[in-house]
Order: sequence, then structure tokens, then C-alpha cells
Amino acid sequence: MRPSIATRANLDLLEENYRRWQENPESVDSGWSAFFEGFELGNLPQRNGAAVSAPARAGARESPLQTRIDGLVYAYRTLGHTVARVNPLAEKRPENPLLTLRELGFSEKDLNLRVASKFFLDNREMTLREMFAELERIYADSIGAEFMHIQNTRLRNWVRHRLESRPHKRETARQVQVALLRALMEAESFEIFLHSRYVGQKRFSLQGAESLMVILDTILHKCPAAGVEEICMGMAHRGRLNVLANFLKKSLRVIFTEFSENYIPELVAGDGDVKYHLGYRTVRKLASGAEVEIRLSANPSHLEAVDPVVEGTARARERIRGDTEHRRKVLPLLIHGDAAFAGQGIVAETLNMSQLHGYGTGGTVHVVVNNQIGFTTLPEDARSSMYATDVAKMIEVPIFHVNADDPLAVMFVSQMAIDFRQEFGRDVVIDMYCYRRYGHNEGDEPAFTQPDLYAKIDKRPSVTQLYRQELLEAGTLSEDDAASLETEFGLRLEMTLENVKAIEKEKAGKQAKFRESTAVFQPEYKSSSVATAISEKALKTIVDALTHVPDDFNVQPKIKRIVLEHRRKVFENGGPYEWHYAELLAFGSLLLEGTPVRLSGQDSARGTFSTRHAILYDAKTGASYVPLMHLGEEQARICIYNSLLSEAAFACGKRSSAILLTVRKPLSISSSFPLNRSGSGRVELFCSSRTATKDKARNTPARGSSVFCKPAQKITSRSAT
Repeated sequence: MRPSIATRANLDLLEENYRRWQENPESVDSGWSAFFEGFELGNLPQRNGAAVSAPARAGARESPLQTRIDGLVYAYRTLGHTVARVNPLAEKRPENPLLTLRELGFSEKDLNLRVASKFFLDNREMTLREMFAELERIYADSIGAEFMHIQNTRLRNWVRHRLESRPHKRETARQVQVALLRALMEAESFEIFLHSRYVGQKRFSLQGAESLMVILDTILHKCPAAGVEEICMGMAHRGRLNVLANFLKKSLRVIFTEFSENYIPELVAGDGDVKYHLGYRTVRKLASGAEVEIRLSANPSHLEAVDPVVEGTARARERIRGDTEHRRKVLPLLIHGDAAFAGQGIVAETLNMSQLHGYGTGGTVHVVVNNQIGFTTLPEDARSSMYATDVAKMIEVPIFHVNADDPLAVMFVSQMAIDFRQEFGRDVVIDMYCYRRYGHNEGDEPAFTQPDLYAKIDKRPSVTQLYRQELLEAGTLSEDDAASLETEFGLRLEMTLENVKAIEKEKAGKQAKFRESTAVFQPEYKSSSVATAISEKALKTIVDALTHVPDDFNVQPKIKRIVLEHRRKVFENGGPYEWHYAELLAFGSLLLEGTPVRLSGQDSARGTFSTRHAILYDAKTGASYVPLMHLGEEQARICIYNSLLSEAAFACGKRSSAILLTVRKPLSISSSFPLNRSGSGRVELFCSSRTATKDKARNTPARGSSVFCKPAQKITSRSAT
């Protein structure tokens, strides 16, 4: 971490508020006022080691000492994360000159003063030394919390209260501590086993970041009480095999089979993909009897392209579960790498979707597995910001930096994260500082480029070993208990591997097929056309809806002439139908048949060049009216959303629904579409250009058909629901 950057990042805000405070102390809130009074008092001339009192400010109500105490509290809440012990590889605590005794207006002899602050721990009295210790424990120990940038005071105060009411480690129940060790041991045993049995094979090990499994297990076991019924996940390649095996409980036998030289991907009806890109779906039954469905999306891109796919999947699953108002039953959970989170633009685009009406999912829990390195690139060469997570500040969400070698701290921020999401329906970020024990993959030698770093990592015990020793020394765990856990995990892995080897010895024709595949077998493609025409009665029903508005709706005169009256005239003359008119008729035919339609993209409602007019607006009130929602009582629902200006806007929908994305230029299709495929439902991309209105459909449009601009661009696929 680089305190100089932290100081720079905060100075602009500090100086602006300081200027305002000097002009008028009441122009800033009480916290800022106390903070600046403390700074001024700290800079007063010294006499015999004590600050000389300055003339009292008009209207001052508290003693100079009290304002310094309140300023101390505010300083740690704002800047404590810059000196937190979140980096497991750091040899000493980071420093920030703004948090020194002198800068805060104190000296060594003040540390035994009895003090209290109405802003901290319910005005509890303690020595100044004890207050510093408490502030460091809360804001500058294994957790560094960034939340003071949030303007909403309710959100900010919620985070502050939870942090300051955090229980001490010694208060954690024994069964909880043992469960944490069990999760760590299970993850480590899996990685060590693969490393020794499949030497040289790529697996993108989780070693150094095993505490990711603590985060996942903590969130999973909080789900039933929090009202979460399903988790939709996306992640990059690092640690995916461990997550599949120990979180989604994918069969070890299947995973080991995928490592086999005789493995044939065609057994799952496709040409296959590398094992650390694969997705999975499962239902976890917890000890309480509650069940939580988990969906891990496949991610062929390696990095962040899966993010909007997961958000689209989650939104669709919320509709399927009937949770479109509060959006609390389905939890999107995205696992990122530090270099990708800071470097990939799609991360910012996905964050920007989070509070949009057509894209919100009720908040996402983001987990950054912060290895503090890219492939071979260190943070100082990979980003301009202090933290990899700084991009998330644009949507004003809390960011919890946490030391992965402190499992109890990791568990605490994980509990906070899901509680915050469920309470406020907003994103939250966990930045888990860890390291990568091996290279980018197991065939790489990281010491070529970071010899000093990897000399340090080679000597460092794993988090499992450190936590095991901690529990042994505290008497929480006996040597026999620890040995029993290690034997249990090792035996399970060995027995499964022996079973897989026995199967490989069988003749090819007798080998067991993939019994656990969730692949959807698609019907053979046929180019022959099918009957899609609709009846004249259905066509008239759609046209009537498209050309009429309620009596109390004030139609803009130009819209009435060039849209409503023109549509009616074209219908009465039997055509020709412009492509945008044919498109609306196609939508209407689907809706009458009970097929829901979602249309989203930049300018989807009106059409980029004033062609579609799928939504009309009252000339006096601005109220919207959707003609296609007034076809009949039994019709399906159409959702039309304008989007952020993104080429990665997600697609979502239920099974047997039509999902359509609009793009402004034909060239956009090739770059945006591959990011949107994830499941079951139909996706079509429409391009809009200045030549669109010249294309004519001379005949009555067929059911579900559309006329596209030239050059013709139409791509269909099965999409997530």
C-alpha cells in the first residue's frame, strides 16, 4: 500500500471542507467541524509541552480537548484503512502522517487522560491510550473499512455501528472457530492433493487465498436467515476448481476425471472447455435443513466478461421466483481478481448497472481475491489508484479491505456484506488481501520477475497452518482433533482418485458416461422454414393498440400525425410496413401468444433516430404509455428499458421468452453479443442506423419476425433466464 497516494486521494476533500469551515463553521457537518478544530488546536504554539489555548470561537460549546477527541474519532473513521494491517506479506504497519499524535493535537503525556466522545462507543469513558487502541482495533487492524465517502447518512451510520460493535475474537464460539479451520483445511488439502498427483497440470491454485472459502461458507450459511434462496455466481479461473469441489460440491470423481488424459469432452455434448472455465448448478442442503440453490456461470473469457451475464441471470431468476419488487431472494455473487477489477472496463459498466431500473438485481456482493499481482505485473504498474477497488466508490458502496490470514476478520466482513446487501439492496465490496503461492499457473516461475516477493512467500506458513496453531495455543483445538481433520480430507481424496483410476482401466466402450452433466441437448438445426403467419384478426388487434391512446392522454401533435395516424394508414392500405412498424407487430404477436418480451439498450423506447416509439409520453405531464401493454387481458408482459451506453448490457428473461438487445451500429454486435449468452431463452440483436426507415416489409409480417437494417445483422442464441 502507498500512503502517499492515500493522502493525495483524501487531501482534495479535506482541503475543500477546511476552506468552507474557515469561512463558516456551520457550513460543514459537526464531524468535519470537530475534525478541523482538532487540527487547529494541534497546531497551536506549545508551552511546557501543552498547547496554548486560543481565543474561543463565537458560539463554541465544547472544550478544546473535547473537539480534539471528536476529531480523533473522525480521523480514524476516515483514514484508518490507510494504516490497517490488511496485507499479510507486510513486515510493518503502513504509516499515514495525518494519524500521528502530533497531527491530531496530542502529546505522549496526554495518553493517560480520561476522555470520552459522544460520537464513539456511546460516550464511554476511557483513557486516551485506550481510545487509540480501540480505534486501531476497529479501523486499523485486520479490517480497513472505506465508508465515509457514502453520502447517505443512513448507510454510513449502519456500517459505522456494525464496525464499532464488532465482538472481540475471544468471544467467538468454539464450534465457529473449528468450522472455519475445517473450511480452510478442506481447501488446502484439495490444492496440495492436486499439486502432488497432477504435477505440472494447470489448475490456477487457490493457495495463498484459501480464506475465499471462509467468505463463501459464511455467506451460504447466512442465506436462509437473510431470506436468500439462491446464489448466482461468476468468477475468473483462479480457485474455480476448489470452489466447484468444496462449495458447490461437484463430485470429486468428475473433477479428477477431467484431469485424466483419457477424458473426452464430447461426453457432455460439446467440444468441451478447460476445467477451470466450467460452470455448475447445485442445491446445498444445510445442517438446519434449509436448502440454497447455487448457480456458477461458465466463464470462457477468463476474467470479467461473466459479470453482466451473472447479473442478467440473477434478474431473471428473481422474476421466476416472483421477487421483482424487493429483489432479496436471489443473491448475485461475483469473485474478481485485483488486477482485473482495476483494469477491466466491464467492471465499471456492471457497477453502473446496479441501481438502474431495468438492470438492478437488489445489490451484488463483490469479492476481490487480491493477490497483489497480475500475471507478472505489480500494482504500481497496473493502476493509478491506491486500491484495486477504488472504481467501486463511484456508486458509493462500502469497501472492506481484510487480511486473508485472519479468518475471523474475513468471516465478520462477509456477514456484514450480506447483511448490508439485504438491508439496503445495494452492492458491497470485500477486498481480501492475500497472495499467490505459485505463478499465474503452475507451469510458471514467478521468481523470474519477483524474486524478493516469492522468497518471502516461500517461507510463509499458509493461513491454515497459522490458524491451526492459533487454535492449538488457545486450547480451542487439540492435536488429535487437528490430525483427525487432516486424515479425513486426505482419505476422501485418495479413495476418489483410486476409483477414477479403476474406471480408466476399463475398456473405452464400458467407461461410465458423465452422469452429472447439466448440459442442455439442443435439437438438430434445420434450415427449412416453418409456418409463422398470424391471422388478420390478431394483426388488427395489434394495430388497434398501436394506434390508440386513452382519452385523457395528451398526444404530441407531431407524434399523432407521423406515428399513430401513419400506422393506421399503412394498415388500411395493406402496407408497405417499415421495419420499425413490422418489429412492433412482431412483438405484439408474441405477446398475444403468451411470450414475454424484453427490449433493452440505449434509446430502446423511442429508437435512436425517432423510429420505434414503443413508449409514448404525455405532452403535458410527461407520463409514459406503452401501447403494446394494452392488447388484451391474457397477453404477456413487455418490458422496454433504455440502458446505459454500454456494449455489454446484459440480457435476461424467463424460458420461452424473447429477449432483444438494441445496438446503435452494426459493428457493435460482434463485440457485445458474446458477453450476453448464458442459458435458455431467445436473444436477438437489433441494429439501428440512419438508413433504417428506408427498409420496407412489403407483406404482412410473419409471427415473431423482424425486418433489420442493412447490412443485415441478426444473431440468435439461447440466453439466460
